[in-house]
Amino acid sequence: MGKKKIVKKGKKKHINNPTSKKYSKYKIEGGKIKRELRFCPKCGPGIFLAHAENRFYCGKCHYTEFVSSEKKVN
Repeated sequence: MGKKKIVKKGKKKHINNPTSKKYSKYKIEGGKIKRELRFCPKCGPGIFLAHAENRFYCGKCHYTEFVSSEKKVN
């Protein structure tokens, strides 16, 4: 049986990954860090609730809080 030839492909081009969006979830006000979104009450600190049109949603544990039409959050 013959040997298979190994073809070298060379170096791959370096591609920059997009920056993390975790910095958009916090703001610095007067030397203190303020979080913009709410944490999930089931999962605890570090897991944010996504804000949809009329509800808050946790993608990890599927916890959902519905917001009444009178009380709207940005």
